[in-house]
Amino acid sequence: MSRPSPLPEELDSGIFTTREALSRGVGPSRLRARDIAHPFRGVNLVSARQPTFVQRCRALMEVLPPGSFISHESAARLFDFPLRYRDERSIHVTVPPPHRAPRRRHVVGHRRTVIGDEWMRSAGFAHSTACRAWLELAGSSLTLDEAIVVGDYLVRPRETRRGYRPLATLDELRTAAERSIDRRGARVVSAALEQIRERVDSPKETQLRLLLLRAGCPDLIVNEPLRDQWGRVVVQPDLRIRGFRITLDYEGDHHRTQRRQWMRDVRRFRQLAGAEIVGLRVIADDLEPPGVYEFLDDIQGELDRQGWMGRLRYRPS
Repeated sequence: MSRPSPLPEELDSGIFTTREALSRGVGPSRLRARDIAHPFRGVNLVSARQPTFVQRCRALMEVLPPGSFISHESAARLFDFPLRYRDERSIHVTVPPPHRAPRRRHVVGHRRTVIGDEWMRSAGFAHSTACRAWLELAGSSLTLDEAIVVGDYLVRPRETRRGYRPLATLDELRTAAERSIDRRGARVVSAALEQIRERVDSPKETQLRLLLLRAGCPDLIVNEPLRDQWGRVVVQPDLRIRGFRITLDYEGDHHRTQRRQWMRDVRRFRQLAGAEIVGLRVIADDLEPPGVYEFLDDIQGELDRQGWMGRLRYRPS
């Protein structure tokens, strides 16, 4: 099989439109060669492989009007929101008036007026900020629980080149919601902002917290160190029931399969026993019926032993 002829230097290193190629003397047959992908009509990508999601975003931006940006679920994918994406083929974009929302295969177009700081540039193209992407989804497709899960994910500090920082602070989410022109989903946004918490390490921890609070559990303390009488940290559990000597830790499969994590867990629960604190280990089956009923009964028993007079009751979200 013969090798495709070289492309002009201006086109050889990236993404270009069909119009650009034709204007530089590249014929239709050359554009059909195996080393060129066509992620969207009228856009070409120098690549013999299937384009990645980021490459497809870059390619689409080549044929959108000025001021457009990747948004909604597609922006959420760039920030790795902990969601099940409903349509991984399509790319969501927002264009400003007076342009019309694009109508292309595998493109979901949106049209709205935006404020300048609602989008940013990274990976070589413009896209919604983390705050904006959260609002876009909370106002259109997320349940309340999903909005809280994503909110917890955004405000958790993580290691970056600038130190430990969250993708967005809770204050930034509130400010973005107050300034937003689009008021769709305002109830979900408002309710989620009241329930988002910092220092949550995983979506399952969020799910556990929401389950317990809806069941009527006393107030929960999230990922706060528990100290002994000399001020030394005993443990830092996922959750602690305020006013009671009960902690809860969600344990994914890595707690079972990774030897180092398993040894850490053994030491941690030994320390809890020494401090006369009941440490409950939570697994995935505890969060859904039928396992949730036995799980709540166990917590009820511990609360009863420590003098609580209330009753827990499973309330699905």
